[in-house]
Amino acid sequence: MEWFRLSEKPSISSSTYCAVLQLCGELKSLQDGKEVHSVISCNDVQINGILGTRLVFMYVSCGELSQGRLVFDQVVNEKVFLWNLMINEYAKVEDFAECVYLFQKMLNAGIAADSCSVVNSLLSFYAKVGRVESARKLFDELPQRDVVSWNSMISGYVANGGSEEGLEVFKLMVSSETKFCNILLDMYSKCGDLAAASRVFEKTSERSVVSWTSMIQAYSRSGLLHDAIRLFHEMTSSGTKPDIFTLSAVLHACASSGSLESGKSVHNYITGQGLESNLFVCNALMDMYAKCGSMEDASLVFSQMPVKDIISWTVMIAGYGMHGFGKEAIRAFEEMRRDGIKPDGVSFISVLYACSHSGLVNEGWRFFNIMQKECKIEPSLEHYACMVDLLSRSGKLQMAYEFIKGMPIKPDATIWGALLCGCRIHHDVKLAERVAEHVFELEPENARYYVLLANIYAEAEKWEEVKELRVKIGRRGLKKHPGCSWIEVKGKVHVFVAKDGSHPEVRKIEALLRKVREGMKKEGFSPKLRYALMNGDDLEKEMALCGHSEKLAMGFGILNLPPGKTVRVMKNLRVCRDCHEMAKFMSKTTGREIILRDSNFFHHFKDGSCSCRGFW
Repeated sequence: MEWFRLSEKPSISSSTYCAVLQLCGELKSLQDGKEVHSVISCNDVQINGILGTRLVFMYVSCGELSQGRLVFDQVVNEKVFLWNLMINEYAKVEDFAECVYLFQKMLNAGIAADSCSVVNSLLSFYAKVGRVESARKLFDELPQRDVVSWNSMISGYVANGGSEEGLEVFKLMVSSETKFCNILLDMYSKCGDLAAASRVFEKTSERSVVSWTSMIQAYSRSGLLHDAIRLFHEMTSSGTKPDIFTLSAVLHACASSGSLESGKSVHNYITGQGLESNLFVCNALMDMYAKCGSMEDASLVFSQMPVKDIISWTVMIAGYGMHGFGKEAIRAFEEMRRDGIKPDGVSFISVLYACSHSGLVNEGWRFFNIMQKECKIEPSLEHYACMVDLLSRSGKLQMAYEFIKGMPIKPDATIWGALLCGCRIHHDVKLAERVAEHVFELEPENARYYVLLANIYAEAEKWEEVKELRVKIGRRGLKKHPGCSWIEVKGKVHVFVAKDGSHPEVRKIEALLRKVREGMKKEGFSPKLRYALMNGDDLEKEMALCGHSEKLAMGFGILNLPPGKTVRVMKNLRVCRDCHEMAKFMSKTTGREIILRDSNFFHHFKDGSCSCRGFW
């Protein structure tokens, strides 16, 4: 800025001032900007038009809104940009009064009569601060409305709990405007308002592939996975051809529900459309098969892919990990590196997870060091959580505790929660109490951790502590997710909850389970009564164990599936050790494989053993 010394009275053009001020604003160089402003004032240069705009821009970009406002009030400028800039800046600091004042002043000056940009900014601002009625007043007075105007108004209603009002605004739009419908569908879907999304979808006269895809995603986000799958088949029957995003959405629904039959049906459609070589679709297919319990099918898709990217490899590594095939995951990871694909943070999470769920402690440490030293990847909370999980599952609880204390970043509830789970596996009540203090401090409203500690107390038969925790859960109004299991037989999903007596075949299932229990006792297997999680006598505990949802689902599958057919059961919570032992025994006596997916892992029971080998 040496050439701007005031004593020299330089002769500088207005365009030069504008360029320098623009640069000062972009670089956030307030001191240099003020010096330029001083030179302009000393040389009696008129601050109007583009020069005034650049000066205001410099001040507000450098965080000096009040100084920018002083300049703005002196400028004679009819450009919409400058008004929009000032209104937006006041919106950012939530100065509602100034936003309204400037907007009214702009209208009174007759500026921007043919532009919606400033009003759209205000509409978004009103929605943000919950002033939906004020937004509606501006919206109704707007002589012209574009897509952003409609979107801002409707999203304002939805974000503030006014779905019905948002739908009324939607009705004002031309119904044939598919793009508006798609905007609304996506909006209601992301806000979790499935009812509103459904009404928009039903009123849409011309449904495009985007409309169908948005609705499928809406069902999936709301947990109505089988409705999402049903809608996909309706879409294909209607003659609308799905694109790769539709296929990805429905495959995600199949994966989340564990519906292997539905997933294979979608795969058949993909093959019929000649998309079986599409990289995006193949990655989604592998993910579906892995999460539906069929690593054989996932491996087949993987082997037939003409091109593989890092996502392809990571999906396979993660799939092997969640099925307890840790050594296969490591082989895939090393093969990926030999193929010249550099692993990223996500692929390292997948291989560390695989090591954790297979008890491969040394291998896990090796990959953790490779990630930092060879690949120069800084560990994230997810990587640290994998390492804590690895140590905890292997019984190295104190080492895991010291590892957390030595972390360079603050541990979150997930990391402490992993250690708390390890305390339950290895029945360390004292450490669990210390760890729980950290978890409750970080996530005081998360019922899962209170329930986990209560289960640790129950397994140790500390019933007074269990009672105190349950009172605390009730006092806080926290809700525990009830355990449930489900199985798909002949295209129909059967859901079971603990001690469920509503299923029409429950008597047959209970008789089968009693027979299995008697067979286990004859071979020296005793019920794991501590996992009944109740204060009662042994008979009461044994009866409670027999009513666990996964046992009911497995029993139903054995009774209703053809001999030799694999029994595939899904559960929303972690499987208990007593159910785990019974599943091993059932696989041996029935001569069939049982695949049980719990909240974070697959168990393959075959010939009396499990793929997890006790690490889950």
